[in-house]
Amino acid sequence: MKSLSISLLSLFLLGHLFASPNNNITMPGHPRLLVMANDIPSIKFRLNHPDFAVLREAYEKQKHFQTNGYSTSGEPDEDIRQKIEALAFSYLIDNEKDRQDGLDAIDLINKYLPSINTVKGYHPNSSAYEAAFTAALVYDWCYNLMDASTKAKLIANMKSESCLAEYCIFKNTPKQYLSGHYGEYAPTVFLAMGIAIYDEEKDIFDFEYKEQVQSFAPSRNPWYASGTHNQGSQYLHVRFGNEVLQAFILDKLGLNPYSKEMTNIVFRDMYDNIPQVKDMDGMPEGDCHNNITMGNNYLEFMPIAASLSKNPFLQSYAKLNLDKLDNLCARAFIYYNPSLPAAPFDSLKLSRYFPSPSGLMIARTKWDLDKKSYSSNAMVVFMNMKEYFAKNHTHLDIGHFGIYYKGHLALDAGIYQGKDAENEWGKLNYVNYYARTVAHNSLLILDPDEPTPYEGSNKKAALRDGGQFSFKNRAWDSTQEMLSAGKSASIMAEDIANGLAPDYSYLKGDMTRAYNIPPNVAVYPAKVDTVRRSFVFLNLKNEKIPGALIVMDKVVSTKASFKKTWLLHSQNEPTIKNGKITFENTNEGRNGKLVDDVLLPEITNQSIEKIGGEGKEYWVDGKNWGTVTQEDAGRWRTELSPKAASTSDNFLNVIQVMDAHPSPTPLGVTKVLATKGNYVTVSIGNRIVAQQLTLDRNGSDIQFSIGDANKEYEVLVTDLQAGNWKILSPSGDITETVSATAGTVYFKSKGGMFQLKQSGR
Repeated sequence: MKSLSISLLSLFLLGHLFASPNNNITMPGHPRLLVMANDIPSIKFRLNHPDFAVLREAYEKQKHFQTNGYSTSGEPDEDIRQKIEALAFSYLIDNEKDRQDGLDAIDLINKYLPSINTVKGYHPNSSAYEAAFTAALVYDWCYNLMDASTKAKLIANMKSESCLAEYCIFKNTPKQYLSGHYGEYAPTVFLAMGIAIYDEEKDIFDFEYKEQVQSFAPSRNPWYASGTHNQGSQYLHVRFGNEVLQAFILDKLGLNPYSKEMTNIVFRDMYDNIPQVKDMDGMPEGDCHNNITMGNNYLEFMPIAASLSKNPFLQSYAKLNLDKLDNLCARAFIYYNPSLPAAPFDSLKLSRYFPSPSGLMIARTKWDLDKKSYSSNAMVVFMNMKEYFAKNHTHLDIGHFGIYYKGHLALDAGIYQGKDAENEWGKLNYVNYYARTVAHNSLLILDPDEPTPYEGSNKKAALRDGGQFSFKNRAWDSTQEMLSAGKSASIMAEDIANGLAPDYSYLKGDMTRAYNIPPNVAVYPAKVDTVRRSFVFLNLKNEKIPGALIVMDKVVSTKASFKKTWLLHSQNEPTIKNGKITFENTNEGRNGKLVDDVLLPEITNQSIEKIGGEGKEYWVDGKNWGTVTQEDAGRWRTELSPKAASTSDNFLNVIQVMDAHPSPTPLGVTKVLATKGNYVTVSIGNRIVAQQLTLDRNGSDIQFSIGDANKEYEVLVTDLQAGNWKILSPSGDITETVSATAGTVYFKSKGGMFQLKQSGR
């Protein structure tokens, strides 16, 4: 009855859904799903390639798994699905020798699909979709082994089983093309089914291809220009993995509507990869799950992107992670082409900027992507100045920075899912802490009477944290809708020094709009006139102290009474003494230490408070919102505020990292104010960095004195107007051209008096 009801529903709904069938499409013969007939000799060759040694063993094991095809639990069974797919693949690559494998695959899939009757929860939902995708592969790859009645039976079983999952093509389920689960497995599965059965039924493909061309591709392509995913770091695995698979499927047919830039998103995953196996994956941005990158799920996007792009670095990344694809090993032989050229990671620049509609920068001191322990000296710094807020699984985290060195140090605090019932999307912890600015290394400006924001599923928060606001209380349906709402922040300058190991990486943005109440929440006066932040990461090229991050802020509130707070989250309790914040992360083999020199506000105007420990891990507005259920979720935060009430304040922090044990002596940090021009200058090690206190664009003369006359420094001056600047330094006079994008000059000089002026004045 289940198959019959779906078939009747199909007849009724498909005519209404498919308004514009794709009558001009000519579908090639079978096989055509993932692979064409002329691909088979190459794929057959891959079976014995050394890159596939681990997957070949997994493939043989899956093929010989003993089963009668029926799920005894009524739930999707991955062992059964993998066997069926392995048998179908065996027939695909040698349909004369392994004809029986194809017949067995058909028999088992028609037993397996009807035996699935229970799909509850996210992961079973994913497994149900995988079962339907495997069924489409069996239909396409073993097509010549089926008579008309067998084909009809498999089509009915595919339709019925696929509709047990969250979205069904035959149901009028609400859809979003930028956010939501509909952007994950469902379109992939129905696209695959439509291609497989196109000779018998064209409607499913016509509908799904129309969705790809008219809805998904237009909504996704603008984000691909940024090289990031709209849902943050972890969802590029789950959602981008499906997006790039859809592109791969359609590319085989010459029907790919996606931008060629889409494969650059894999660099986002590559740059935030960290050398260990226990902590939260990479440098978190938005909702994050533990062990997605480091586990054996959601990694097919790597070889697919390498195959589509032919990029040698993406090929190296795919090869590095290939063995983790054992759950999809039959497909891995198709996705990964070992004949493509690869390039060593050490020939790739260590810093990368991800532009609008994003606005992120990631800087590393080493690659060490093959390292799996805390012995690596790689420091990884994540700087977030994203221009558009995509909602759904993204956070109110503009201005956030994360620092990794032998363990997470400056944390993106909290956890998306855990044992606590309230540690889930849209629930109390999420709405009041995890997705809010207070859980990130950003800024708070608290108007005690401001409205509380909406987060999660239209749920209003119970507290005020003084952080950022959303422009809408539900996820955007499309990128175009998001873009029309405008930017939450604006990139003011970005610059990465020359060379594979850049001396500095610089990012500056204005995030004023994010802090003022948007119309969807209330009509309410602005609480800030200016909120700007700059990041200067210095690769010190020093094994003991590999790098330093300078974070500078300019905040102008509309009332002096609005408390301004600079946030720094840590795993363990910090020590606060004489304007320094220090903490270690030595839990379970980690060995990192962070030292923050607080230079502004001045030490006499600093209020530094630490909050956390047992019962206060997620403490906001007098309440702890949930419990810690993950080792690296963060237990402490440091709050820095000026003591004196003022509308205008600066924060200036210089953060360096090192080993906790044995710990070297931190580098000395010196600060001076310019004698001409509104600048503050910092020296650390052999570096000098001068920035304008307003973080604007300066066209006036600058003069400052800093450093040792007998020592040579690398000097960076930021916030300059575009044009030619004359620099008078202790080591001589030079003229440098400043670009509008960067606003920087960089030169070598001994310490002493420095003067800068625009040429022609």
